[in-house]
Amino acid sequence: MKIGTLLFISLFFILLKPSHAVAGADIYKYVDKDGNITFTNRRISNGQKISLASFSRNAGQSLSRSKHSPSKITSNNERDITRRQILEKELATEEKLFTETQTSLTQIKDNENTGILPEKSVQLKNKLFLHQRNIAALRKELSKL
Repeated sequence: MKIGTLLFISLFFILLKPSHAVAGADIYKYVDKDGNITFTNRRISNGQKISLASFSRNAGQSLSRSKHSPSKITSNNERDITRRQILEKELATEEKLFTETQTSLTQIKDNENTGILPEKSVQLKNKLFLHQRNIAALRKELSKL
């Protein structure tokens, strides 16, 4: 019986170890030349490493701080200020990408006789539409703050 119990406990801890390793895995963020963002658990050259463990620790600290803070309004106000800054930064990025895409589309239309494929024009129009939609959504969120 003792050997069976020890074997069971040993197997339990061996099987527990991989799940702990996965929970602390790193995530990589990569932004390509077109502005597309990719998150992956595989290392990508020019990718930014994001540690999940740091997120969980920071989240726990902010929760404990807000529970014990005497003024809940102050912590909400700080959060809103930070959120506004993030949204304004994203809005500026989307507006820049919109302008760049619009410029590329204009250049293609001006040089139609160069034989550039119409698929590229359609892709740029789709990207332009997505940037417009993102800009509208960001402005709407900023108006709520």
